[in-house]
Amino acid sequence: MSSCPGKSSWPHLVGVGGSVAKAIIERENPNVKAVILEEGTPVTKDFRCNRVRIWVNKRGLVVSPPRIG
Repeated sequence: MSSCPGKSSWPHLVGVGGSVAKAIIERENPNVKAVILEEGTPVTKDFRCNRVRIWVNKRGLVVSPPRIG
């Protein structure tokens, strides 16, 4: 668990569209900005309480549970 404010993970969003997941995440935790990324995209390893990465496949579906980081 993180010490970040608000909800920190959304496992129930695996399999839904990335845009739908982004809207839900940002509504449920207004402290974060959700970013949609295709799986395999290089990213930095820094941890940020105000970021949620949403990993999607080529069809735009969420492939792993989005979480703060």
